[in-house]
Amino acid sequence: MTMLTPDQQDALQELMNVSMGLASDQLARFLDTLVHLQVPAMQVVRASDMPAQLRELYADKEAHLISQGFIGPAGMQGEAMLLYNFSSAKQLAAILGYQQSEVSDAEMLTDISSILTTTFLNSLAAQLGSTLSYSAPRQLNCQNNQLVERLQALASRWNVALQVNIQYQVTDYAFQCDMILLIPGTALQTLQQQLDDILQDY
Repeated sequence: MTMLTPDQQDALQELMNVSMGLASDQLARFLDTLVHLQVPAMQVVRASDMPAQLRELYADKEAHLISQGFIGPAGMQGEAMLLYNFSSAKQLAAILGYQQSEVSDAEMLTDISSILTTTFLNSLAAQLGSTLSYSAPRQLNCQNNQLVERLQALASRWNVALQVNIQYQVTDYAFQCDMILLIPGTALQTLQQQLDDILQDY
C-alpha cells in the first residue's frame, strides 16, 4: 500500500490545520458562539484497520455516522465520514437551544456535518489547486457492533483511510467527533502529486 512520505504528511497536516480552522469558524457562526479547536491529529491507515481502531472509542455507545462522497479532477475521489457519540448530539441540541420536538438529532447533525465536511474539504482542495463536488449526506444511527459493521462495509470499497481526530470546545460545552476520509489508492497518488508540487515551491 502506498503511504505518504514524512514530508508529504507534514505538508498535509499544515494544510489541514488551515482548513479545520476555517471549518471551526463556520461552525462558530452557525452556533453563534465561540468555538475552540484543538490541533487535529491525523494518521493514514489501511481502511481495513479502521473499524478496529474505532471500536474501543465507540464501544457500547450509540453513535451517529454522517457519510458524504466527494469527487474531483485527476481521479480524486473518496468518502468523508463524521462520527459523533449520542451525548455529543444532546450537547449540540442544548447549545442551539433546540427542544427535542423541534428537530431530530439526525437533522441537526446532518446540517452541522455538512458545514464541517464541505468547508474543510473545499479549503483543502483550494490549497491543493483543485475543486470538489459532493453527494448528498447520508445519516446512520449505529448502535454497538452496527457501527463497526458499517465501517467494515465502507472500508471494503477503499484502500486508505485518512483518519482525523477532532475535538471542539464550545463555550461551556465540549463535543468530540471523528472525521474519516476514505480514499482509494488512485486518489492517494493524485494527492501525493499535489503535495509534491506544493513542497517544490518551498
